[in-house]
This record gives sequence, C-alpha cells and structure tokens, in this order.
Amino acid sequence: MRLRYREGAAARAFIYGGLFWMFLGMLFGLFAALLMVWPDLIVGLPVLEYFTFGRVRPVHTNLVLFGWLTGAYFATLFYMTPRVVGSKLWSEGLGVFAAVLHNLALALTTVSLLAGGNVGREYAETPWYIKWIITATFLLVAVNLFMTVKNRTEKGELYVSAWYFLGALVTTPIIYAIGNQFLLPQNPVRGVNDAILNWFYGHNILGYWFTPVGVGAVYYLLPKLTGNPIYSHKLSMIGFWSIFWVYGPTGAHHLVNGPVPYWVQTIAIAFSVMLIIPVWTVVTNFYGTMKGKWHLVRDSVPLKFLTTAIVFYFITCFQGPMQSLRSVSAITHFTNWVVGHAHVALLGTFSFIMYAAIYYMLPRLTGRAIYSKALQEWHFHLSLWGFLLMFVDLTIAGLVQGAFWAQNQSANFIEGVAMMRPYYILRAISGAVIILGQVVFGWNVFKTVTAGKPFETGQAAGEVAPAQAAQPAGA
Repeated sequence: MRLRYREGAAARAFIYGGLFWMFLGMLFGLFAALLMVWPDLIVGLPVLEYFTFGRVRPVHTNLVLFGWLTGAYFATLFYMTPRVVGSKLWSEGLGVFAAVLHNLALALTTVSLLAGGNVGREYAETPWYIKWIITATFLLVAVNLFMTVKNRTEKGELYVSAWYFLGALVTTPIIYAIGNQFLLPQNPVRGVNDAILNWFYGHNILGYWFTPVGVGAVYYLLPKLTGNPIYSHKLSMIGFWSIFWVYGPTGAHHLVNGPVPYWVQTIAIAFSVMLIIPVWTVVTNFYGTMKGKWHLVRDSVPLKFLTTAIVFYFITCFQGPMQSLRSVSAITHFTNWVVGHAHVALLGTFSFIMYAAIYYMLPRLTGRAIYSKALQEWHFHLSLWGFLLMFVDLTIAGLVQGAFWAQNQSANFIEGVAMMRPYYILRAISGAVIILGQVVFGWNVFKTVTAGKPFETGQAAGEVAPAQAAQPAGA
C-alpha cells in the first residue's frame, strides 16, 4: 500500500531532526570547551577513550554542520521552493525518505567518530559508507526540488531565492564528492595536494551550500515579514552570479604561509578579497529592503534574527578576505581567532537565519501559532549575547596568542596554549548560555506543535500584508 503524506511532511521531518542534532551537537561542543579548561575532566573514567577531545570535536562540527544546519536547510528548501515556483512539492514521500537517510547518516557519524573512525580531513572525517549516504540524501533532495520546479505554474522569471536554492543543489553534491575523493580509487591524493583538495571542499561547502541557501532564505523572508519588495532584482542577480564565480578558488587561503605553491596562495587571496563584491551587493539589497520598516524589528523576533544575521554576515565576509592576506594570516593562523571567525558564519549568520525561518515556517506547517512570544525573545537574547561573548573572547584570545608567538619565536607552543585558560573559561560559559537559549527554543517549538493556538496567515509577530512587486509567491 502506498503511503500518503500530508503536505509539508518532509519539511517538518527535517525541522524536528535538525533540532535534535542541534542540541546534541552543541552539547558535544560545550563538552569540548570544558575539556579545553579541564583536560583531565574524564581521566580515570571507563568511557575515556570514546570522549577525548580529538573525538568529541569532530562530532560537534559534523552534527552542527550536517545535522542541524543542513537539516534546517533541507526543511527550508522543501518549504520555500514550492511557494516561489507556485507548485506543490513533487514527492512528500521522497522527501520523508531523504529525512530518514539524513538521520541515519548522522547517527552513524556520531557512533563512528566516537569509536575513532576518523579519516583525518576537516569536515570530511566520516568513513566512506556514511559519505555515500549523505551524497544520496543530497541527490534525492535535488531530484525532488528540480522536479518541483519543472512542474511550476509560475512560468515567468524565477524569483531570486529559487536561483540560490537551485544553484546550491547543483554545486554541492559535486563539491562534496570531489572533496571526499569519491572519484579517486583508494584516495590516492596525499600530502600537500591532499590539503589543497581538502580545503577546496572545506571552504566551498560553506560558499556553495551554507551561503546560497542562507541568502536565498533571507530573500524569501524579508519581503514576507516587512511587506516590502526586494530593493533591487539587478543587485540580487549580481550577488548570485558573482558569488558562484568568485568562491571556487578561495579554499587555499587556509594554507597561506604553508608548504603550498605560492601562486596557489596568491590566487586564493585574490579571489577571497573579491568576495567583498557579492557580500556588499547582498547586504545593500537586504538593508534596502528594510527601508521604512525598521520599526517592525521591535516586535518581530524573526526580523531580529534576520537583521542581526545580516550584520554578522557582513562581519564574517569582511573578516575572511582580510585574514587571508599573508601579513594578517601570519598572526591569526592556528589561533583562536579562526575559531571565532568560523562561529560568526555558522552560528551568528546562518543559524540565526534558520531560527527566523523555523519561526516563520512552523506555524504554516502545523497550523498552530508560535506558543510564546516571550520565549522567542529569550531565545534571541540568550543566543545573541552568548554568541557575542564567545566571538569577542575568541577574537581577543587569537590576537593575544598570535602576538605571543610572533614576539617569542623560540617560545614553546604549549606556553601559548596554557596562557589561553582564562579565555577558554569564558568560551565554556558562552557555550552554556547559547545552549540555554536553544533549550528555550526547543521548548517553544515543542509547545507550539502540541499546544499552540490555531494559526491564521498574517498572525505571526511582525508579519504584514505582502507587497505585490518582486515578492516571493505563496504563503
């Protein structure tokens, strides 16, 4: 008997799964932060070998990147794409099956990494069989959404969000396969070439997956929440094409001043600096769209998250090109500065966008209004101030660390690590505050689904009547 799924089943499945992996992934992150303060925290316990820092840290990054953010992204794609093209999702059943595969891959990732099955490549640590499951998930999602677009009723020009979504679905499986060396038997690439290939993948999974889907989601949400049309369709297209043109060669800036051909570093630096072009077009477009509607931010938590995320997007995309310069990298590389920078993108920018997206999508997927506006506010402030404490703390720590090594060329590496302890304590505190915010978020989502009042379009906080021009279609 063929199962029939209610409209929105796939998006809901990815939201619930993503929230689970977010909690688990952030708990692993907090535990890793505590190990930085107290390295002997679990010495003598029988589970020691499974929870060393070298195992816990990749679990944290994989669950947050591929469990939480990617799960929330898939939910966003399944919700927004049908609405911007005027067609129902091609197959809710296929979407739910993709969600099952996604959760299976994350469960296997957690177990395998804690058991020591790490292949030693940044963001590509999982064994080969898990990577095939992840790739299959991406391909199933891509097929589902391309078929949805094929069946569209909006036959005119595609709205900009669809451009970003489809572009990400074309590039990401290719980048993932190349970076994880699927096309190379027995992984023959070694040494410096392996590092170059790894950072082609490690940086471009950010540039061709997390960035375009996040930006596309903002292009959808801002008009919906403000009632304003997108400020400039031309700028949106410049931003789209420039980011897909410029991002590709930037990965080697992670290897600046290392044993990498000089010309490879130079090309990576040049293209990294050019990233300012798509970033400025996107930020200008977003804030232009907000013109005359800034007062709505006061009462709309989704708008609070979005406008804050745009600030952090500008910071991370200005900071990234600048730290790719050789003179800056000589100080900041291998320091906590880089850790802080990574959190600006993945937490301060893209996670904040997904918080706004879930607050917008959930009532429309469940028919229930968000349970508590007060809990939304707590979620925003705990997430914001916890993140700001972490970012400022790690940035200062990185500068202190880099300056110490630069001024003390003969200093023992461990001396620089030991002097970081006060900063690591603040980092752990900030992580606890962030997780507390997510507990509030999760409780609000749970109560919305189980006890929220009936929802009607236009009822969400800060939402106004839709504008007519340059506006995504659908509810």
